[in-house]
Amino acid sequence: MEPTFQVLPPGMQVPPPSKPKPQGIWGWIVAGAIVVAKFGVLVLKSLKTSLSMLLMIWIYSWAFGWPFAAGFVFLIFVHEMGHVIAAKWLGIPVSAPLFIPLLGAMITMKQNPRDAWTEALMAYGGPLAGCIGSWICWYAAIQLQQEWLMAVASASFVINLFNMIPVPPLDGGRICAAVSPWFWLIGAVILVGAVLFFHALNAIIIIVLVLIVAFPRIKQTLFGQTTPEMQQYYNTHISNRLSMALMFFGLIAALLLGYWDASQHLAYLWEEN
Repeated sequence: MEPTFQVLPPGMQVPPPSKPKPQGIWGWIVAGAIVVAKFGVLVLKSLKTSLSMLLMIWIYSWAFGWPFAAGFVFLIFVHEMGHVIAAKWLGIPVSAPLFIPLLGAMITMKQNPRDAWTEALMAYGGPLAGCIGSWICWYAAIQLQQEWLMAVASASFVINLFNMIPVPPLDGGRICAAVSPWFWLIGAVILVGAVLFFHALNAIIIIVLVLIVAFPRIKQTLFGQTTPEMQQYYNTHISNRLSMALMFFGLIAALLLGYWDASQHLAYLWEEN
């Protein structure tokens, strides 16, 4: 869900109205029905996530085996939960994670973020959680001497690095929106170069889809007519810009280091075998 650049002034905190207590047998029946309905919605949301996860694991297991598929999908789930936690902290309602085989996973914002800084913080939660999960998997692989665990860690580092490319709707594009939207041009160049470099059909499809989704926002923000709402949306304080830039490049460094080290361990294990 792309922001529509609606900047709302802070409002006064209004205490929520007190809920009327159920009266009589019909009141208790209605109250019980509401509880059951809310519980049913929670169950459906969890089923959407769990069933789509199982489907992705099943598909990936055909090519990579059950252990790798389960570990890889779980780390994608960790990434998505990083977004969910950040959204809850920022007060942004979001949907439950939905896993799409061969494409990844996604959550949907149910309202626009207040400004680019808020959007960046929510976006940062995903790759941050993914990076932490990848390093934990890397540590477990070393302690248990399991090659498949190291392969999972390596793949997770790569996926999170891809998400850090500074172009919307990837996490890196949303993060860099709080630094400078002009970073999106660098991200677009990287993606175009990736299309020319990679030969895997799945990778090319994903990259092309990202470019198609990114084009309207890049055109509107960088080359379209600037509105006061848009200016206010991207009007991030210089201290926040610098902080987010350091966080952005620091996370990329941690992911690159993890991928390099995991690759070294995998190369050593393959030489031994």
